[in-house]
Formats: sequence, C-alpha cells, structure tokens
Amino acid sequence: MRTAHCVALIAGLIIALAASVSGATSAGAAPNGTPGGERVVFVLPGQQLLPEPALLDATYGPLEDALRRDGYRVERLDDVQGFDVAADAEVIARAVRPAARSASFVGLVSHSAGGLGGRYFLKFLGGADLVDEYVAIGVPQYGSPSGCSQPVGKGYDTCTDSPLIKRLNEGPDAPGPTRYSVVQSDGEWVDGRLDGTAQCRTYVPVPLSGTGFDHTVEPATPQIADPVRATLRGQCPGQVVTDPVDGFTWKQTVYPDLKAPK
Repeated sequence: MRTAHCVALIAGLIIALAASVSGATSAGAAPNGTPGGERVVFVLPGQQLLPEPALLDATYGPLEDALRRDGYRVERLDDVQGFDVAADAEVIARAVRPAARSASFVGLVSHSAGGLGGRYFLKFLGGADLVDEYVAIGVPQYGSPSGCSQPVGKGYDTCTDSPLIKRLNEGPDAPGPTRYSVVQSDGEWVDGRLDGTAQCRTYVPVPLSGTGFDHTVEPATPQIADPVRATLRGQCPGQVVTDPVDGFTWKQTVYPDLKAPK
C-alpha cells in the first residue's frame, strides 16, 4: 500500500505539471519536412519503478502531444526500460530502421537511462546513419554513482564504472552525422555532456530543481518541452559546446550544480 500511495503522489504531481505543458508551450509552426516522407520522433523512457501505463502517459504524454502539434509522428518505446542498455538498443533499432526508410526526419528524444540505449544504437548499431537528432533529457552519459548499487542486468549498466559505460565513451562519444543535444534541469546531478561533437547544451530551471525529484518530473514540464521542440527544429536554445575526444572524465560530469549534494 505504501508503494501504491507513493506512486499515486508522484503521478499526481506529474499530472499537475503536465497540465501546464499544454497551456504553456508556444504554438509554433509545424516543422518544414521535405516532400515524400513524414517526420518521426521516438520517445525513449527512463527507468520506471513500476511501469504503469498511466504513469508513463503522465510523464511523457504532454511532451508527445506538443510534438504532435508540431507535425511529428510520435512513438514512445515503452519496451525501452533502462536496465539493460544493449537490449534497449535492439528495441530502438527494430523501431527506427523501418521508419527511416520513408521518413524525411527521424529524432530520438530520450530520458534518463533510456538515452543510453539510444546512444548505443547510434554508436554500435548503425543508428547514426538513420537518426537526424538525438535529444537527451537527464541522461547519465558517463554514468551515475547511484547506478552502481543496481544489480548486473537490472540497471548496473548506468554505473560510472560499468563495462557498458566505459565502452560507450571510449573514443568519440557521438558519431555523426546525427546532431546531439542535451535539454535538462539546471539542478540535474549529471550534466549530460558528450565529447567529439558540437553538442547543444540547454540547462533550465524546473520545479524542484536540485532535489533529485526534478529528474523524474522534468519531461512533463513546459520548461523542458519548449526547448526540446526548438532543438528538433534545428535551433539551440542554450550553447553549442565542442569538447575534445576523451577531454574529461566521469567525475567532471556529476553534480555540476551547487544545489546538488557533494
């Protein structure tokens, strides 16, 4: 009962924030796709304590609706769960490959550990030749210390010292021609940077910034939805930064905000 009550509280807060997305996001014109193909965006969820459909809808549904109003076909890949990154990448590949054959634009909008599966697909499964834009929301690109307490095959891939994270970040992190962006709370405990490419980095204040809970609710906030939409249109609401290959370590990517605990 305590778990159910906790889930209900989380869902209630997300729904309250989500309601503000539909009212606060700017209308925006539909993206100008090239003739002959639709513009497709795949949403990659993060880890869910309880993968309840209603909770997933509350977390990601408002952003998906905003993207649909912009003219995209949007598909959320609920089988991406953030526990086994290589398995997630295969799920993404099975969805993206057929869509890319006829689409004029393919985007990945990823949250939390779901974004690691997206990067695995881009780097190791040929996804960079198919995906135009990769947007990361609170993705622990160089791992998170909290992931080190999760079992192997059940989330350990997100650990800063996991073989998966080391392989993912060996050499250039972000193969082209995909464009890479991070849009997230300015209080996130990992900064989401990548090396070897010109990466658009947008950090914005969101409700509960710096508490850790902002990581859970940020996809449902208008503060995140609007810059994600702009990024998919090829804009950079933040700053474009290019870090040299292997120019930083995981320790430089964690707790970038002074509001987060040391």
